[in-house]
Amino acid sequence: MRIRFFDVIFLLVFSAVVAGSFFLAGSKKSSGAELVVKTPKGRFIYPLNKNAELDFEGGIGHTKVTIQDGQAWVTESACENKNCIFMGKLSRSGDFAACLPNAVILTVEGQDEEFDAIVE
Repeated sequence: MRIRFFDVIFLLVFSAVVAGSFFLAGSKKSSGAELVVKTPKGRFIYPLNKNAELDFEGGIGHTKVTIQDGQAWVTESACENKNCIFMGKLSRSGDFAACLPNAVILTVEGQDEEFDAIVE
């Protein structure tokens, strides 16, 4: 078997691509989870690692959201049944709370370092 010039070039390019992809994957730092709030007035993004008291204007009134210690939750809402308050604290990617009468939706987006389950 004879090795040709283009075989060597292909091997070098392939090795560089593989090494580069490992380098980029290993150096990628998670920016942390973010709270995404959708209201009739727009879409707002807040980091969960900074404490804040937020107030949003919804369809029927104000909704207050608290971000503290990496968790976010609805503290006050103009809706009648207050289900959004009882949805609890949001902290992991995929968690959500919604105040449908007030048209305010909270979701957590970002990368988690934990697994719910591992299937073999």
